[in-house]
Amino acid sequence: MASDADSNPKGSGRAMGLIVLGSLSALGYTALLWLSWQFADNTLDNVVKPTLAMLAIFGSLFIAYWCALWLALRLPSSRWLLGGIFAAACLFRGILLPSIPMHEIDIYRYIWDGAVLADGVSPYRYSPEQVQEAVNNGGSNDATLQHLVELQSRSESLNNSLFQIHYGQYPSPYPIVSQAVFALSAQLTPDTASLQTRLVTMKGLLVLFDLATLAVVMLLLHSVGMHPGWSLAYGWCPLMMKEIANGGHLDSIALFFTTLAILLLIRAWQTTSLREVRVALTGLVLALAIGAKLYPVVLLPLFAAVWLRRHGWLSAALGVATTSLIAAVLLYPLFGPKHSLPTTQLAQQAASPPNADGLLNAPLSLPQPSVDADEGIRAFFNQWEMNDLVFMVVLENLRQQEELAPEYRPWFVLTSDEWSLAVVTRWAVLIGIDAPLTPSQLKAASFSLARVLTGGVFALVACLLAWFAAGKADPQAWCRAAMLTLAWFWLTCPTQNPWYWCWVLPLLPFARYRTWHIVAAVTMLYYLRFWFIAHYPDPPVFGAPYSGAYFFYFVIAWVEFLPLLLALSVECFFEWRENDKR
Repeated sequence: MASDADSNPKGSGRAMGLIVLGSLSALGYTALLWLSWQFADNTLDNVVKPTLAMLAIFGSLFIAYWCALWLALRLPSSRWLLGGIFAAACLFRGILLPSIPMHEIDIYRYIWDGAVLADGVSPYRYSPEQVQEAVNNGGSNDATLQHLVELQSRSESLNNSLFQIHYGQYPSPYPIVSQAVFALSAQLTPDTASLQTRLVTMKGLLVLFDLATLAVVMLLLHSVGMHPGWSLAYGWCPLMMKEIANGGHLDSIALFFTTLAILLLIRAWQTTSLREVRVALTGLVLALAIGAKLYPVVLLPLFAAVWLRRHGWLSAALGVATTSLIAAVLLYPLFGPKHSLPTTQLAQQAASPPNADGLLNAPLSLPQPSVDADEGIRAFFNQWEMNDLVFMVVLENLRQQEELAPEYRPWFVLTSDEWSLAVVTRWAVLIGIDAPLTPSQLKAASFSLARVLTGGVFALVACLLAWFAAGKADPQAWCRAAMLTLAWFWLTCPTQNPWYWCWVLPLLPFARYRTWHIVAAVTMLYYLRFWFIAHYPDPPVFGAPYSGAYFFYFVIAWVEFLPLLLALSVECFFEWRENDKR
């Protein structure tokens, strides 16, 4: 039977246009596959790596993607459309699967963690640098650490992965559900496998979760009665290709479980039979999402509000208890146990910043005091800041700036040093740090206060979104609230990595404002950081008193995010004015 597009000349033209755009996109990803091999040597200076060419190709792919979305939404709903979108999504990811990660090295930690766990050792017990130090010292008198030394010696590719890990002074920060996927990849890979084979195997599993998410998005759109063409917003998004098929980020695991949990939340409301069982199943899947990566926990207020206002107290208590208990069990290996570290290493870690090189310079001794296995995740929460705007503005206005050299001083600080010192000191005393504060204590206290302020604003927004959305018997409103919750969580975080925006993409079809569809493209400006650092190691940059790194932090971040925030404000204003006229 011919589809509606076949019998409609305009529809046929749009279908052909979609095919052409898909073909051009495939050529673009093929070009990126070729380009990626110039990123193969991580020892090369970023000056010679084609960062601008990479961004130019992705810019073209985003234009094709937006045009394809426009066409797909104007084609009649059909299985042919869904099949074409899914087939092209598979093709794009398949092209990039053998590519070398461009400006990304997180996957080497995944490979090592998976091998460690598959060999029966907790990835939270020893940091990669401890193992590296033991390797350099010819072994260790700690039996388990010696076992890891022998593990890396069995495989050249494992050894290469171990010595390419970023922030190797910390044990793994990744929760156990993701670790299970890493271990599966290790089980599928023989010791004799090349590093490229390990990369493709790991990325292959992550892409499977990515494609499974696309299938769930299609089911979700069907459940709420939306046009299936909206699935292209996720399936063809170039950011997904960059961060999963090329970069190999673990976020696709949590993406799948989070999107599935939202689908189950809706199905539990749409189906009256076995409602408590369905609520418990939804809580289980949400807990698996949290156990893969922590961010889905911000959706728990929305789920709880829907359970409460749609099903009653019993269902709400059951759902929250199921989610909380299972998530606690899954997160216990990350946050619970303590393990021993040498005294010399403890002293060095206390004095070293997160990106210090050569952290382990002393031979490993017998274990003395113990440290938390969650040291890696705590470092992330308490120190990491990257590619942010809202959090950066709050933080820098809480820090003393007058003693900084001009090349390190933010231009947007409005507060005085006296004011910031007084505020941060009061906060430090409140959280149990006695005055007078050392510079490192001031820095830590200002960071934690900025976390509390931005986190408090976000928590208020998340709770309001949850309560008002749950009051509507409209699953689309719930999905929109989930999308906005994740979007504003990302915008108020101190780490706005582009792959974190992938959290929002499965729910992008539910966004009311068109500006949200631009964010994926704009956030790729993050990769200019590597270009600026390589080309401008010293100030000035374009007349500004900053080196390349600080020009990115203090200037490019504004270019990246301020227009988006202004555009969202304008769209919000016009929507309010239209509603006011009614």
